[in-house]
Order: sequence, then structure tokens, then C-alpha cells
Amino acid sequence: MSSMLNQNVITGDFGAKTYAPAAYEPADADVWALRETVARFDFENESWAHGPTARAYRSGIRNLAVSVREQLYDEVLEGIERRESSARALVAFIIFEHHPRIVSRAVRDYVIHRQCDISDEFAGVQEVVGILADPETANKGAVLAGLVSVRDRRVNAVARIARRLLTPADVRYFSRVQSETMNASTVEFCLEWLVELSQNYCRYSVADLACALMLMVVHDEHGVVEDLREVKYVGFKNTKFSETKTFESYYAEVLPILEYLKKCPGLEFQISKVIDLWASHREKARTLRS
Repeated sequence: MSSMLNQNVITGDFGAKTYAPAAYEPADADVWALRETVARFDFENESWAHGPTARAYRSGIRNLAVSVREQLYDEVLEGIERRESSARALVAFIIFEHHPRIVSRAVRDYVIHRQCDISDEFAGVQEVVGILADPETANKGAVLAGLVSVRDRRVNAVARIARRLLTPADVRYFSRVQSETMNASTVEFCLEWLVELSQNYCRYSVADLACALMLMVVHDEHGVVEDLREVKYVGFKNTKFSETKTFESYYAEVLPILEYLKKCPGLEFQISKVIDLWASHREKARTLRS
């Protein structure tokens, strides 16, 4: 089961460094030029189809390995964290990058680092939804996964509407982006989506979302589920207050929803596999916490 589920899965804790150090020399002219172009990207006034950043990044995808592009991303992010450049540079990765892990990280980091005030708290989220709707966006499924990776139910309420823009192929990319830490809001997002699909059936999307739920336990490294319960900040950068539940207790909470979904026409086989895998994970979860 694990080997099948792990095929083509993009993993990693969003926001953590995932590249191989020293993937390229800093003097490399092509990488340096791309980094400078990305840092100057003006997404509001530059053509996403034919502008200089679009041309440079598409050339970069053809010529640079994923590990190099990840290191490039981390260097851009470090510049933003040092306040040497604007978070707007991350938008280039959201629009033009194909690799799901990079796209998802860029969305989360952009929402977190974008400057905002109390009157415009969701401006960054709204901009990401606009990117999701644009035909030039390379990986819409990963963009949605990035929004959900913020792990904030307020953002998920927006993402719930935006997911209607995705094709079944986009849903597959969404479902393959995983974190090592299980989060209640992400599970809820997938379960609610499956309830919606039970009324408007799409076989391929059901299979992919069921796979996402199974991958959550395959990649679980802690045996617990985090649940954001309190938010005390403007924007998405400051302190969040979460409670942690054992996997077993959380499984008991969501089991009635899974049992309901299993009875829906067309969902029986996929949801049965989810239930079986989640049920068998309970013992492993206890071991993970020990």
C-alpha cells in the first residue's frame, strides 16, 4: 500500500528548507540572472504570458533542475525575511513554477510575508485566488494546496470557493502535496470536498482526494493531529494557538463522516480503503508518540 501511495508524491513541511545545499555555484550567470529577474517581478503591470519574468522563468524550468530551483527559491525567501526585497517576488514562483512543492511553499510564504493592515487583511489571499483563476498559472492544484497549507479555517473558507476552478488534473496535483504533520483543517477541507463531490460525482477527483487522505497517514511522523483553535493576529504571520489531539481520538471524530461517505454511490470502494488504512494506523500512531 505505502509504495503505491508514495508514487509521485510531493512531501515536506511547507516553509522548511528542502533543497540540497550547494546545488549550484552562486556565480552561475543563468541562475543569478533569474534570481534578479524574479526579485524585480511586477505582477500587476507585467504580462504573465509574454513578459520578461515569464520568459526567463520558463527558460529556467527547461534548463535548471528542481533542486536548483528550490535553492533559488530559498535564497529569494531569505532576502525577503531580511527585508532586502518584497514578498511580491514570490508571486513569480506561484504563477510560473510547475513543481508542486515549490508552488505550495510560495503560496504559503507569500500569504505570511505580504504586508497588510487590519483593513486589508485578506488581500494576499485574494491575490492568490486571482492567480488561481488565471489561465497562465502553471500548477493550479498546487496553488490551492498552498492556500490550505496555511492551516487557517478562514483561508479554507475562501479556498472552498476557489476549488471550483480546478479541473480533475488540477485536483490530482492538489492531492499529492503532503506534510509530515496532520492538520485537522486540511482533513476537514478534503472531507467537505468529498461530500460536495458525492452530490456532483467525479470519479477521478474522488479517487485523488481519497488518496490524499490515505497519504496523510502514510506520511504521519508524529501520531497526532494539530487543530488551530484560536487566532490572535492581523494577517497570517504571528502567533497561532493550536491544540493537539491523538490520532486515535481524531479518527473517532471523523469516522461518522467517513461512514456517511462510504454509503454514497460511487464512493464506496475508495472510502473503504481510507477507513481501513486510518483504522490500521491507530496502533502505529501510539508507537510514533512513544
